[in-house]
Amino acid sequence: MALENKKELYETALKDIRERLSKMDVQDIIPRMATVSAILKNTLPYYFWCGFYFAEEEDMVVGPYQGTVACAHIGYGGVCGEGTKTKKTVIVPNVHERSGHIPCDPASNAEIVVPLIKDGETIAVFDVDSTEFNAFDETDKEYLESIMELIVA
Repeated sequence: MALENKKELYETALKDIRERLSKMDVQDIIPRMATVSAILKNTLPYYFWCGFYFAEEEDMVVGPYQGTVACAHIGYGGVCGEGTKTKKTVIVPNVHERSGHIPCDPASNAEIVVPLIKDGETIAVFDVDSTEFNAFDETDKEYLESIMELIVA
């Protein structure tokens, strides 16, 4: 996807997200997550699946998402776990070459995981899958990190 087009799509999504989240209580984290997932999935055509995994003690538990049926629980050994532990965005150009990747849907070829940090702790991650290889880059990283901040702001 052309970089300019990707930025335009994110700007469109960001405007909608800001407008809708401004009308919600910051304590309403589940509706805020659901709104972000829906807007991004419906705005960015290369998103195959997107949603949140909550960081629980034993494993990660699926939260609001858009796309095919998700794994309800995943361990910390995969990409989502890495994003949780490091508190850093993880971009995977080809999930089939990634050790520890947890395949919830075989159609997924690329992934980005962005931590949702509140009060210095990762409370969840936003996970996005694409059927396109090399789908995610620094543009996705920058916009998604900004959007995660809006959820807890």
